[in-house]
Amino acid sequence: MRLTREQAAENKAKVLDAALGLFQSRGFSDVGVSELMNAAGLTHGGFYNHFESKSDLEAQACGLAFDRALGALGKVAAKPAGDQRRAAMRLYVERYLSARARDAAGASCPMVAFAADVSRESADVQARYAEGLRAYLAILADALETNESAARATMAELVGALSLARSVASQDRALSDEILVAAKNRILARLDL
Repeated sequence: MRLTREQAAENKAKVLDAALGLFQSRGFSDVGVSELMNAAGLTHGGFYNHFESKSDLEAQACGLAFDRALGALGKVAAKPAGDQRRAAMRLYVERYLSARARDAAGASCPMVAFAADVSRESADVQARYAEGLRAYLAILADALETNESAARATMAELVGALSLARSVASQDRALSDEILVAAKNRILARLDL
């Protein structure tokens, strides 16, 4: 039985969502096509109806992760400049560097989820990541009402702190908590939030 275009689009979205969740929690290389198709509730045979290769899926999933992250940050940047935007930015930093974000099975931030893997992936995945990162930094600069250089430094501090906190959370919870608190306090003070 042939699928309608709508059904095919729904199936592709299911695969992308399932793949993104698995990639965010385990990385690109540790997930096989059969496993991700099973996670999407579909058969392995349908994979190539939607994607040219696993690398194509990885690039599209990376793009989806950035699209979602850009949407969330875009809501902060859309707030009126001044007190409302500063309050939204403060909440963004507090959520980003929270125990909940650290303890999530998969990092929702594409920079945290993929930074360690992306350099070993295909040129398409690397290009999608770089494109997403540039767009994210531009929106962050707008949200912070600053230049992109300052946004890059802030993003590096956020990503670094969350990555370090996640890396030691299971062995040294106190150190992990200290990393989150120290980075959060420093960023909020520096940005006068």
